[in-house]
Amino acid sequence: MSEKEAFHTRRRGRSLFGPIILITLGIYFLLANMGIISGLNWVGVLQLWPLILVFLGLNILVRQAPGALGTLLSGLVAITAVALFGYVLLGGEDNPLLNRLGVASNIEIIHEEIEFAAGDIEQATINIDLDAVDSEISALSDSPNLIEGTVSYIGELIFETDTSGDQAEITLDAHDNLFPFLSIGGLGYDEGDDWQIGLNPQVVTALDIDAGSGALMLNLAGLTLSDLTIDTGSGRSEIFLPGGEFDVEMDSGSGSTEMTLAGDGRYHINFDAGSGSLTLYLPPTTAARINFDGGSGRLQIEDDRLQQVSGDEQDGVWETPGFATADSYAELTIDVGSGSVFIRPLAGR
Repeated sequence: MSEKEAFHTRRRGRSLFGPIILITLGIYFLLANMGIISGLNWVGVLQLWPLILVFLGLNILVRQAPGALGTLLSGLVAITAVALFGYVLLGGEDNPLLNRLGVASNIEIIHEEIEFAAGDIEQATINIDLDAVDSEISALSDSPNLIEGTVSYIGELIFETDTSGDQAEITLDAHDNLFPFLSIGGLGYDEGDDWQIGLNPQVVTALDIDAGSGALMLNLAGLTLSDLTIDTGSGRSEIFLPGGEFDVEMDSGSGSTEMTLAGDGRYHINFDAGSGSLTLYLPPTTAARINFDGGSGRLQIEDDRLQQVSGDEQDGVWETPGFATADSYAELTIDVGSGSVFIRPLAGR
């Protein structure tokens, strides 16, 4: 690069476009995950997406201005973009300007009741993809159905059932055919659009749940499980496990998880998380062994029965007395990146 080119490069204004847009998006997703804002007009934003190219071009042009002026103009372009798209996002169905411009201002949320009779079914595999919708799954009471409940979705509902003898396989999912990414962070869904799903407690069930970024309440007390698989993103999860002997596989992204064990369970639990946190409540009648790999995360044990038997604080094993012969136990393998893990006695909850 010549000295003249280097001089002009130094004098060119810095771009504020990217940082301002990223900060704005970060604030939105934070507020959406906290449930402070919802039901925004993302259909209208998608209709106006070519304006993003216009603003990017304008940002390139104004950066040609020297020094602080180019930086200032770049910031003004970003603020204008945020203001315009923010106006569209906040525009409701009765916004006269958006209606005159032909910009869609609502998303049709479909509410539907689903059910499938248990009949002679004794074993079931149930796969539920919750995506970004807040959801509650619990045991049915006095119902002849294997599964029943109310779901909300945009686009197409997938509810497939397959039976063979006394076994059944059920898949429950929702596909947005038009804008698949509208569901990220709960986009398009309002309070009251949550899923309420009930499962038959008499049927031995292998349950596979993909919770996405929605808040998840799993009150599984009373169910008869053979396996439990849970995949969550950034949403908060609260899980109450039933008694019995079964394996639990849980993969969590950045969300927080609270898991409460039953006093008569025999669990093999693998918990894998990135930056998410886990709080596990351990009944006084349940023995435990914890294999912990913490990365840069930390483990805080508040149950005095657990004593470290090998390793160190970041990579070690903790165990309660009599674990090997206990009738009720939990063997946990916990692998976290930068998250925190808290083991607390159930009595102190």
